[in-house]
Amino acid sequence: MFGKGHDYNGKRISPMQVAILILLRRRPMYGYEVLTELRARFDGVWNPQTGSIYPALKRLDEHGLVAAERRDDTDYYHITEAGDGWILEVLQRSPRDLRLMTRYFELIGTAADDAISMDAERPGAFSQMFEDDDIDAAARERKLRAARERIAKLLANIDRELEEVERNRNEGGRVQ
Repeated sequence: MFGKGHDYNGKRISPMQVAILILLRRRPMYGYEVLTELRARFDGVWNPQTGSIYPALKRLDEHGLVAAERRDDTDYYHITEAGDGWILEVLQRSPRDLRLMTRYFELIGTAADDAISMDAERPGAFSQMFEDDDIDAAARERKLRAARERIAKLLANIDRELEEVERNRNEGGRVQ
């Protein structure tokens, strides 16, 4: 899925397994419930498959972080005391790292949107906002206002660069 994951008593715990443990802290679930919950939470960016969820649950069970309880011919998984303690430790260490990663990804996402929007030959997130017919009027207005603000910032940057070029030219300096 993403990232390097974590370590529990020398065993690698993947980011997907961490996500599963977080879900199971809320309530016991059977495997398909875990799958549908992950799909809903990561909609549009990651589509977990059955073939990855059940082996992940099995490994978490082998590590003692979750346990399965059979009900009506279905295995319901719940987080164990060891799993709950471990995931709480992970979460307590995470806020600073998460803020850093969030800001980093926001920066990368904005830069990517800007780069794509400047390439008129390739439809990107920017141009797609004008083609999105599935949103309500208020959401469309918010998107358009945000686009106008972003364009204004880009134009202001261009104006500053042009002023610098003209100033350097008028002063007999080199254009940088």
